[in-house]
Amino acid sequence: MIKFIVVAIILLIILVFLRRMFIRQPRDVAQPQKPKMISGEGGAVAAEIDGQELDVDPAILAEVRRLAGSGQKIEAIKVLRDATGLGLAEAKDIVDSLERMPRE
Repeated sequence: MIKFIVVAIILLIILVFLRRMFIRQPRDVAQPQKPKMISGEGGAVAAEIDGQELDVDPAILAEVRRLAGSGQKIEAIKVLRDATGLGLAEAKDIVDSLERMPRE
Protein backbone atom coordinates (compact mmCIF):
# COMPACT_ATOMS: atom_id res chain seq x y z
CA MET A 1 0.00 0.00 0.00
CA ILE A 2 2.82 2.43 0.82
CA LYS A 3 4.45 1.63 -2.53
CA PHE A 4 1.23 2.60 -4.28
CA ILE A 5 1.06 5.96 -2.43
CA VAL A 6 4.73 6.73 -3.16
CA VAL A 7 4.28 5.94 -6.86
CA ALA A 8 1.12 8.11 -7.00
CA ILE A 9 2.96 11.04 -5.37
CA ILE A 10 5.88 10.69 -7.79
CA LEU A 11 3.49 10.62 -10.76
CA LEU A 12 1.70 13.67 -9.42
CA ILE A 13 4.99 15.56 -9.09
CA ILE A 14 5.96 14.58 -12.65
CA LEU A 15 2.59 15.74 -13.99
CA VAL A 16 2.87 19.09 -12.24
CA PHE A 17 6.39 19.52 -13.59
CA LEU A 18 5.31 18.65 -17.16
CA ARG A 19 2.32 20.95 -16.96
CA ARG A 20 4.50 23.88 -15.96
CA MET A 21 6.93 23.05 -18.72
CA PHE A 22 4.49 22.74 -21.61
CA ILE A 23 1.47 24.85 -20.74
CA ARG A 24 1.78 28.41 -21.99
CA GLN A 25 1.80 31.19 -19.47
CA PRO A 26 -0.77 33.95 -20.01
CA ARG A 27 0.64 36.75 -22.10
CA ASP A 28 0.68 40.35 -21.08
CA VAL A 29 -2.25 41.87 -22.94
CA ALA A 30 -0.99 45.43 -22.70
CA GLN A 31 -1.42 47.14 -26.05
CA PRO A 32 1.60 48.71 -27.74
CA GLN A 33 1.78 52.44 -27.34
CA LYS A 34 0.25 54.55 -30.07
CA PRO A 35 2.61 56.99 -31.79
CA LYS A 36 2.73 60.48 -30.38
CA MET A 37 2.53 63.23 -32.95
CA ILE A 38 4.63 66.29 -32.12
CA SER A 39 4.17 69.47 -34.14
CA GLY A 40 7.43 71.13 -35.01
CA GLU A 41 8.40 74.48 -36.40
CA GLY A 42 7.82 75.12 -40.10
CA GLY A 43 5.10 72.49 -40.36
CA ALA A 44 7.49 69.60 -39.80
CA VAL A 45 6.15 66.80 -37.67
CA ALA A 46 7.98 64.27 -35.58
CA ALA A 47 6.30 61.00 -34.68
CA GLU A 48 7.45 59.11 -31.61
CA ILE A 49 7.13 55.34 -32.07
CA ASP A 50 8.35 52.96 -29.38
CA GLY A 51 10.64 55.63 -27.97
CA GLN A 52 12.24 56.47 -31.33
CA GLU A 53 11.56 59.78 -33.01
CA LEU A 54 10.78 59.84 -36.73
CA ASP A 55 10.81 63.13 -38.66
CA VAL A 56 8.18 63.33 -41.39
CA ASP A 57 8.67 65.66 -44.36
CA PRO A 58 5.99 68.39 -44.40
CA ALA A 59 5.18 67.71 -48.09
CA ILE A 60 4.61 64.02 -47.36
CA LEU A 61 2.59 64.92 -44.30
CA ALA A 62 0.39 67.26 -46.34
CA GLU A 63 -0.19 64.54 -48.94
CA VAL A 64 -1.02 61.97 -46.25
CA ARG A 65 -3.44 64.39 -44.58
CA ARG A 66 -5.09 65.19 -47.92
CA LEU A 67 -5.54 61.51 -48.78
CA ALA A 68 -6.82 60.60 -45.32
CA GLY A 69 -9.19 63.58 -45.34
CA SER A 70 -10.64 62.57 -48.69
CA GLY A 71 -11.40 59.05 -47.51
CA GLN A 72 -8.37 57.37 -49.12
CA LYS A 73 -6.90 56.09 -45.88
CA ILE A 74 -5.23 53.03 -47.46
CA GLU A 75 -3.49 55.19 -50.05
CA ALA A 76 -2.35 57.56 -47.27
CA ILE A 77 -0.84 54.62 -45.39
CA LYS A 78 0.93 53.46 -48.58
CA VAL A 79 2.41 56.93 -49.19
CA LEU A 80 3.63 57.18 -45.60
CA ARG A 81 5.16 53.68 -45.69
CA ASP A 82 6.95 54.40 -48.98
CA ALA A 83 8.35 57.67 -47.66
CA THR A 84 9.45 56.47 -44.22
CA GLY A 85 9.94 52.70 -44.42
CA LEU A 86 7.58 52.11 -41.53
CA GLY A 87 5.64 48.90 -41.00
CA LEU A 88 1.95 48.65 -41.73
CA ALA A 89 0.77 48.93 -38.12
CA GLU A 90 2.98 51.93 -37.35
CA ALA A 91 1.94 53.78 -40.52
CA LYS A 92 -1.75 53.10 -39.81
CA ASP A 93 -1.37 54.41 -36.25
CA ILE A 94 0.26 57.60 -37.55
CA VAL A 95 -2.48 58.15 -40.15
CA ASP A 96 -5.09 57.62 -37.45
CA SER A 97 -3.28 60.11 -35.21
CA LEU A 98 -3.12 62.65 -38.02
CA GLU A 99 -6.87 62.41 -38.52
CA ARG A 100 -7.42 63.22 -34.85
CA MET A 101 -4.85 66.05 -34.78
CA PRO A 102 -6.24 69.54 -35.43
CA ARG A 103 -4.77 71.29 -38.45
CA GLU A 104 -2.92 74.48 -37.74
